[in-house]
Amino acid sequence: MTAPLAIRRATPADAPRLAGLAERTFRDTYRGDDELDGIDDYVARHFTVAAVAALLADPACTTLLAFHDAAPAGYALLRAGPPPECVAGPRPIQLDRLYLDAPRTGRGHGTALLAAAVALAGDLGAATLWLGVYQRNARAIAFYEKRGFRRVGQRDFPFGGKVFVDPVYAAGLAEIGRASGARA
Repeated sequence: MTAPLAIRRATPADAPRLAGLAERTFRDTYRGDDELDGIDDYVARHFTVAAVAALLADPACTTLLAFHDAAPAGYALLRAGPPPECVAGPRPIQLDRLYLDAPRTGRGHGTALLAAAVALAGDLGAATLWLGVYQRNARAIAFYEKRGFRRVGQRDFPFGGKVFVDPVYAAGLAEIGRASGARA
C-alpha cells in the first residue's frame, strides 16, 4: 500500500522547493508534445523562485503543497477572481494548477490533492471550482471528468507565441465530493 500524502498550505519559505517541483512537474507533463515549443520560456517566466514567491504572496492565490515521505510530491493552486462567462456556478474559484510528481501519479494521490483543494475552496467560501486544461492533455481531462467536472466552455491561453483554445471545466464542490470522496 502506498503511503498517504501529507498536504498543507505553502508558506513563503516553500518558494524554492515549490519552484523546483513546479518546473519539474510542468516539464514532465508536457515533455514530448511537439505542439508546445515554448516550455523553456514559460518555465523561465513562471517557475523561478522569485515568480513562485510572488505567487505565494498574492492574496488572491492559495497554494497547497503535498509531501510523500517528506519530499515534495505535488501542489494545487487556487486563484480567486472573475471566472470566464461560461462558468455559471455560484461563488466560483479557479483551480489554476494541480500537478503531481511523475512517480506519484496513478496511486490515488491526485484524488487526495484534489480533495484537499475542494476542502480549501469551501473554507475560502467558494461553491464552484473551475479550471482550464490543455486540450491534448487527455489524462487530465479524464481525471477531472471522473471526479464530476463537466466542460462548460473554452478560453484562450497564450503559450509560446501561440494562442491555444483550452476547454473550461467546472463543477460544484458537492458534485466533486460525491464523485471523488472529497469534503465539500
